Amino acid sequence: MKNVNPKISIIMTIYNHEKFLKKSIQSIINQSFRNWELVAVDNGSNDNSRKILNSINDKRVKKFYLKKNIGRTNCLNFSLEKCKGKLVAINDSDDFSDKDRLKNQFNYFKKNNKCQFLASNYTLNDKKRKIKIRTDTFNLIKNRRKILFENYIAHSSVMYTKKIIKKLGGYPKNYKYSQDYMFYLKIYLINEIHIINKYLVEINFNHENTETNRLMHKNFTIFYENLKRLRWIKQNFFLSSLEKLKINYKIFLNYLKVLQIKIGFNS
Repeated sequence: MKNVNPKISIIMTIYNHEKFLKKSIQSIINQSFRNWELVAVDNGSNDNSRKILNSINDKRVKKFYLKKNIGRTNCLNFSLEKCKGKLVAINDSDDFSDKDRLKNQFNYFKKNNKCQFLASNYTLNDKKRKIKIRTDTFNLIKNRRKILFENYIAHSSVMYTKKIIKKLGGYPKNYKYSQDYMFYLKIYLINEIHIINKYLVEINFNHENTETNRLMHKNFTIFYENLKRLRWIKQNFFLSSLEKLKINYKIFLNYLKVLQIKIGFNS
């Protein structure tokens, strides 16, 4: 089935997710909403991910194969350039969408004309602890200001308009680890964050090939990006006295972590 003018483009960046990839793609193919394209970009995988992607026989799945890993942020921005839909959704290659996810989110956009960004609740599969956790994003951030202090939004649960991408210019290129969180904050600065009160995605967490686990050894990058983000929040948002206190405390903690790592490197 070929889709010349898809209403929704789904981005799936892929790196060494052979254990999850087929089921992840199938969760999109099985969607009750049919007018979509999947922009699937293999970001230099060295496992069987390329073979699995190549075996998918659905013309709505647009396949791209990068010769080497260009980093998550660059791969996301590369994928955005290939999207034809007016709406863009994320489905990471180790996560699974509920069969009615696209339908529910598309209908929400239809009913809410001012909505530019939408996320949902999600189920978290913790592979190491072998437990499932239902994460109620809707109630966790009823007060949207909480997003200034912690990221409650699962990337694979989001859908946003092409229009807002043009305003922001894509994911921030100077973030390797928390590009999604920084992206949400930049959206929140200019538009409202909407959350649909439904569990629409299953997130696989704490397995050996998650992006988080691959970057955990780069602790300096993580804490340094935290510092950059917190300073950016302080400069760009009008904060109450209590919010300033919280931000300054977080800046202090992350500065200490960066300092400890630097001293460790030099000792």
